[in-house]
Amino acid sequence: MELDTDSTHASLGGVFNSAKHLLASIVEHLHTRLALFSTEFAEEKLRLTTLLYSALTALFFFFMTLILALLFVIAAYWDTPYRLHAIGGLTALFLIGAGIAWSRVRAQLQSRPRLFEASLAELYKDRQQLDSQ
Repeated sequence: MELDTDSTHASLGGVFNSAKHLLASIVEHLHTRLALFSTEFAEEKLRLTTLLYSALTALFFFFMTLILALLFVIAAYWDTPYRLHAIGGLTALFLIGAGIAWSRVRAQLQSRPRLFEASLAELYKDRQQLDSQ
């Protein structure tokens, strides 16, 4: 009779140990996925912050240059019959520059990687492995 009791305790202990190891594996797996997710989130936040500061700095210098250049040219051509041509030429030049800058910002925004792409890929692999078992 003692043999049956010992084997029952051993099998229950084995089942609980297996369940405990399974739960520990699941928690470790979730921890890894959350760490990857948080890293990707931090990278995306840094990228967007850098993009915003760069765009604001570029806009500030662009507008300062525009204002000072326009004032300089207008002052230089004020007493000549070509002052309107100078103002129109500078306006066209700065409009072209703004178009180029805007197209670069759009290209940079469109080329960004998909948000949480690595995390989603890992979760997809995990799902495929579970489905194949």
